[in-house]
Amino acid sequence: MENISFDIKIKEEDLYKFNLHHAYRSSQGIVSILLGVLLLAIWALRLSTLSMIYKCLYPVFALVIMVYIPMSLKLRVKNQMTQEVFMHPLHYELTERGLVISSPTTDEPAELPWEYIYKVSTWKKYLLIYSNRVNAYIIPKEDIIDVYEPAVAYIKNHVEDYKIQIK
Repeated sequence: MENISFDIKIKEEDLYKFNLHHAYRSSQGIVSILLGVLLLAIWALRLSTLSMIYKCLYPVFALVIMVYIPMSLKLRVKNQMTQEVFMHPLHYELTERGLVISSPTTDEPAELPWEYIYKVSTWKKYLLIYSNRVNAYIIPKEDIIDVYEPAVAYIKNHVEDYKIQIK
């Protein structure tokens, strides 16, 4: 099979959506939503018996709890986007050995051998190639529309079936 190459420029929105997706699939994200809803439910059910201070504090705490994760992720992504690696397109190449990623900011390309790929999945508008349980190479499908089908076929030919969750 012939190597497949493409360039990707990660946008702030792409990184934010990926981080948000992972945050709310984790126990911390689920607990924060449940705690916020619980606080609002208690507030609504006990509104007539609460003192004025608690009538104000319950919704404020619920809002803080439910908004903390998205806002902290937004700030973290803004900070990450200032790193030099995100200022230039990344060059990806699917080779017989694995996934090779190069950037104008580094001298040596990074190589992720096929056997070390944790998982390959699709989520909304993204192809995600995980190097471990949390970290993934985020590839917007719209950026590789002309090579998407051949790239998926190439990946399926080199990665074990149980690691592939492509829809």
